[in-house]
Amino acid sequence: MELLNEICKQHNEWLKIVRTFGCEFPEDVVQDAYLRIHKYGNADKLIINGEINKLIMWTILRNVSHDTNKANRIEFISLEDVWNIQDTSEDLDKHEALSKVDKLIELESLTWHHYDKMLFDLYRKTELSMREIAEATKIHYTSIFHTLKRCKQRLQEAVGEDYQDYLNKDFELIK
Repeated sequence: MELLNEICKQHNEWLKIVRTFGCEFPEDVVQDAYLRIHKYGNADKLIINGEINKLIMWTILRNVSHDTNKANRIEFISLEDVWNIQDTSEDLDKHEALSKVDKLIELESLTWHHYDKMLFDLYRKTELSMREIAEATKIHYTSIFHTLKRCKQRLQEAVGEDYQDYLNKDFELIK
């Protein structure tokens, strides 16, 4: 309990640290950190020569903050979902709409530079990850990552509304 008393004396400093992580509820994160320290804390590691080891405390706060953000994360729908959709329904409109969106993606990719299209097609039409593509093509992973990121942004701008119409089952609005 004395360990927690020493740590709590610098409560405002811990709040400042947590705010630098961009956490919405720094008070909650610090309180959760106190609970972890109470449960798992080791006074020998946390207090050295009568001083709190700020690196260890920073690490604890960062981990708790990360766990809190992970628990509150909102899941977004990606255009990648279009590429993996298997139309199992008998609904002709839905199948036709999916085909339209797929054609729009294909037409948009035709306007791109050969390198961008080649990497995009390789990523889209195979089961390979970016790392596997990097190993197979000897192209640096970072280059592949940034190229695919740009391709996805272009698709979002060009086809994003049509994809949302597909998801919302507003098939008549798809170009």
